[in-house]
Amino acid sequence: MPPGRAKPAKKAPSRNAAPPATTGSGQVHLYVGISLDGYIATPDGGVAWLDPYQDARAGFMPFIETIGSALMGRTTYDHAVKGGHADFGMPAYVVTHRPFTPPSPSVVPYSGDLRELVRQIRERHTKDIWLIGGGSLTKALADADLIDIWSVAFVPTLLGAGLPMFPARTPAELRLKLVKTHAYPSGVVELRYERH
Repeated sequence: MPPGRAKPAKKAPSRNAAPPATTGSGQVHLYVGISLDGYIATPDGGVAWLDPYQDARAGFMPFIETIGSALMGRTTYDHAVKGGHADFGMPAYVVTHRPFTPPSPSVVPYSGDLRELVRQIRERHTKDIWLIGGGSLTKALADADLIDIWSVAFVPTLLGAGLPMFPARTPAELRLKLVKTHAYPSGVVELRYERH
């Protein structure tokens, strides 16, 4: 879909409200595949190990219909560009401390407070915010209690090494509520958690 020019939301939605099925409501939604041993990519950032599990992509289209913008870390962005995926089809916010020249106005570098960034995204765009990753940004957002929905697809593969989904973290305990499960014929099991 083309970069959005949506009207800013008048106020942030309730963080505890469940999102509508097809419209989204400004919530931060982590949507990611993870190996059984906890990695989201190989050590070089590769994701070809996900290719045998194409049936699990059936859940992507209903998910993407709820999304209005993307949020990712710089390493994730660099790997996407290296893989030929510089166009995310929506406004993309890249959290980085290393300067770079974005390829288009729809890619926005950011290096400030994450709470302020999420507030700005909610004001500028409708629908939910796709947290693409990677692990360091996911950790930082989790530590700030900014992730509303966790959709994690566990893939029946052991990578042995790679980029971890959950880098070491020592914040306060965070409890979530399981709201949906789906098992695919390939063995991928997708779990959706939301705030209590």
